[in-house]
Amino acid sequence: MQPHHEHRLNLPGRLRSLPAAAPRPDGWSDVQRRLALRSEASNRRYHAMRLAAAASVALVAVTAIWRIGDVSSERPGRAAELLQPLTAEQVISADRVAQLQSQSQALDEVLGGLGARPVVERAGTSLPIDTLETQVQWLDHQLSAGVGELEPRSAEQLWRRRVEAMNSLVQLRYVEAQRIDM
Repeated sequence: MQPHHEHRLNLPGRLRSLPAAAPRPDGWSDVQRRLALRSEASNRRYHAMRLAAAASVALVAVTAIWRIGDVSSERPGRAAELLQPLTAEQVISADRVAQLQSQSQALDEVLGGLGARPVVERAGTSLPIDTLETQVQWLDHQLSAGVGELEPRSAEQLWRRRVEAMNSLVQLRYVEAQRIDM
């Protein structure tokens, strides 16, 4: 054991005895190149997000046109009512709905990854989890019952409430899973 201890005590002296590292002549250009690559990657992500937003707006527009075609064949008088262009606020709200749907889907996947609920549950988490699951089911019912008939703002509110409920549910289920692992 003694040689190992001496080896550690001598470490600063051994480090001082190493030859000094000479600065690389291309060091600054290497740093600049790496910064440029990082900036390009950030720009690509930014443009990809803008493209995704534009695609979601286009999808909403195509869906609206498709729905107008369905409604006009069902109730011809209603077609003129739906042919009015969307306002900027409606388009923004529709884009937010698409973002909330993505968040909701991601939370569904996380919840699925937590597995089945335990056979023995704690009272402190069981009732809130059951309540949140019922709330998500009710919101899902409202969203599916209003497909194509919900105004973008109403749809946004429902999807926001679903994401909030799912987020709380995932957190509680995670706590529940952690307590069982203990």
